[in-house]
Amino acid sequence: MVKKKRHSVSKFKQKVAANSHKQKTQATQYGHLKLPRNVSVFKEEPGSRVRLDILPYVVTDGNHPDRDDENGIALPGELWYKRPYKLHRGVGVENASVVCPTSFGKPCPICEYRARLLKEGGDKATIAALKPSLRNLYVVVPKDSKTYEEKPHIWDISQFLFQNQLNEEIEENEDYAVFPDLEEGLTLRIRFSEETFQKNKYALTSRIDFEERDEQYDESILKEVPNLDEVLDVLPYSKIEALFFGTELNVYEDEDEDEEEEITTRKRKAKSLREDPQFNKLMKEEEEEEDEGEDDEEDSSYDDEDIEDDNVEPDDEEDDDEEPKKAPTRTRTKKTVSNNNKCPYGHKFGIDCEKYDECDDCDLWEECLEEKEAND
Repeated sequence: MVKKKRHSVSKFKQKVAANSHKQKTQATQYGHLKLPRNVSVFKEEPGSRVRLDILPYVVTDGNHPDRDDENGIALPGELWYKRPYKLHRGVGVENASVVCPTSFGKPCPICEYRARLLKEGGDKATIAALKPSLRNLYVVVPKDSKTYEEKPHIWDISQFLFQNQLNEEIEENEDYAVFPDLEEGLTLRIRFSEETFQKNKYALTSRIDFEERDEQYDESILKEVPNLDEVLDVLPYSKIEALFFGTELNVYEDEDEDEEEEITTRKRKAKSLREDPQFNKLMKEEEEEEDEGEDDEEDSSYDDEDIEDDNVEPDDEEDDDEEPKKAPTRTRTKKTVSNNNKCPYGHKFGIDCEKYDECDDCDLWEECLEEKEAND
């Protein structure tokens, strides 16, 4: 028989309490989303009609994509109604969906690779496939639904399928812009058409009507509203790189120790690229081409995420006929650093920095960049 010690504090008290709290608050993984406990996802259905209240959330990310200091939009501590982000699809041999780190102001290996291809005049189809798609997260309360409870849900949908139509409605009548307000907001009655792309059906917003809410919300509802800035699952740079290029990830590497130095280096590379006149010209031309094709329904710039359903699987016959996509690969060249500090790969030191794939692995990259910046 175990004797109970008087005036002693059980070792289990703190541990059990902590474990209980963790289970109560632990998020659930749903694709690239980390859902807070007891929060579900709302999914639009082709050919359906729904009534939704879109609620605001308290912004906590200082790099919020909608942030506008001049107009006080999406500032930390303020209320805002959506969380834009970018998503890469079909990444690596696993054909994974990966949240683009640039959504949080961080470097992305896929975007860097795409930028190099764009600058070097690479294959347009490959460049287009690597472009991340724009999506938005919302907190919605479904009204009069037989499928969803009347409580906050997270809605994840592409810019093309919903937000573009919402923007048009607000431009027609700015009075509708009050829709996410807790005390003066409006209910959105949304009609989704049933569209088809490559035999897959998807829901496209065809009409939005605004109507008075049955009941407004008290500020206390914000306690139930999930923080959309914390819902997205953003992988570390090294993991995305390994997934994309099909390389092995060193699980024993201390990422936290090198993360700050790596991010600083990547930012310097990105800054150098952004300041390149040739690259900026290419980016501007690409944006102009996109603007010209926005009104064309058959435009090849359609991203598959714009017409996707996360639960729709590709047709089996098409899978058998198509060869699996090959992830881009890197080949390392043996480096022989010369004593006169010249480029070990035979390129022009201080001039060709960032023009070749070998630059990523070069031990003299920083010195070469400094030399280039001094000559510019």
